[in-house]
Amino acid sequence: MSDAGVQAVVLGVGNEVMADDGVGVHVLRRLREEWCDPRVAFIEAGTALADALDLVPDGADVVAVDAAEGGGAPGAVYRVGLDELASAQGVSLHERSLPQMFAAAELGGARFGKIIVLGIEPQDIRVGDALSPPLERKLPAIIDAVRAEVAKLLD
Repeated sequence: MSDAGVQAVVLGVGNEVMADDGVGVHVLRRLREEWCDPRVAFIEAGTALADALDLVPDGADVVAVDAAEGGGAPGAVYRVGLDELASAQGVSLHERSLPQMFAAAELGGARFGKIIVLGIEPQDIRVGDALSPPLERKLPAIIDAVRAEVAKLLD
C-alpha cells in the first residue's frame, strides 16, 4: 500500500472463522472491492491487530470495525471514540482492548489521527466462516455507516 495521500484507514478487526465475530473483516473486504479513493486505505487486521496497526500511515485517521456486544439487535452499529471506549457502558470488544493496542502502537512510535470504533452487534459467535442471516441482511446498512464515518473524516 502506498502511503502517499492516505488520510483515512478502514481497519477490519475480528476472527473470520467465528461467524459474526468476523464482521469487521467481511465489511472491509466488501468496501475494498467497491471503493476507489486514493485517500482511503483498507487494512485487514483480523486477529493480528498489533501487526495491522504498524501498517497505518503516519497521522492517518482510523475507522476500526469489529464485533461488539452492547445488548442491541443483531447488526446494531455502536459508534465510539477510542477515548470513550474504556468507559463505555455495555459495549464489549471481546477480550482485546483497542485503547491498549493503540496506546502500545503509539509507544512504539506510531502516530494516528482521529480514531473511531464502529462496533457491530453480533448474533452468532460460533465456529463458521459465514455471517448470520441477520448480519448478512444488514451488511449494506453497516457498510453505509462505515462510508459515512470515513466521509466525515475526509471533509
